[in-house]
Amino acid sequence: MSATAKIVELHDPAPAAEAPQGAAIVGHIDALQGGRVFGWGWDGNHPGDRLEVELRLERDGGPPVTLARVLADRPRPDLAGGGIGDGAHAFEAELTLPDGADPSRVVAVVRSPSTGETATFAQPNPEDQRLDRLLGPHLQRIGERIDALRRDQRQLAAAQQTIGRLLRDAGEGVTALRTDATRLETTQAERTEAMAATLHDLTERVGGLEVFLMRMDQTLRGLDGAAAEKSSGAGWSPLLTVLGSTAGAFIAVLVGWLTLH
Repeated sequence: MSATAKIVELHDPAPAAEAPQGAAIVGHIDALQGGRVFGWGWDGNHPGDRLEVELRLERDGGPPVTLARVLADRPRPDLAGGGIGDGAHAFEAELTLPDGADPSRVVAVVRSPSTGETATFAQPNPEDQRLDRLLGPHLQRIGERIDALRRDQRQLAAAQQTIGRLLRDAGEGVTALRTDATRLETTQAERTEAMAATLHDLTERVGGLEVFLMRMDQTLRGLDGAAAEKSSGAGWSPLLTVLGSTAGAFIAVLVGWLTLH
């Protein structure tokens, strides 16, 4: 009886898709004054999103009434100073309330465009509003000071980078100057050695010329003596003697010039 083996290919299981990160919506209705509502909304897990805001009037015994829809995309320095993204997460809208409606029943339903999740923010109670009015200016000044400190920190970091670059350039310049000084010293030493060798050679040539002139002087003296002894001879002899002496002196000077050059 024969057995048949079945080959089964094994594959790594497909990685499970990561679940999308949920929203982390925070926000606040700051005030409802003069028929306008002010507030902000932000998703900490999707900080670049501009949240959708629907303003509703809640009613007892009936569905809420939609009053306005806006985006939370207005810039506010206090939000930026408080670490709420880039600060452009505030909203503002004009509201027209039905007759007899209670303004305190206005709520903001904030929706994340990335996940579709929503959060509802009601208006603060009178005590919270009073605290906001009291603390708001102080918090704003604190935020402004924090922004100023951050700007100073960035300027200080830029100044440190500039100083570091200047120090690095100065170090490279000093190194280049040292290299040039060493090269100049080497060149001067080589020139000094060459001049010393030339002076030594010139001294030797001058010494040789002096010896030659001494010998030449002795030769001329011998010629003068010979000329004196033969003064009684033919009339051309003194003239020939003078010409020979002149030619000898010229040859001596020529040899000396060639020796020096």
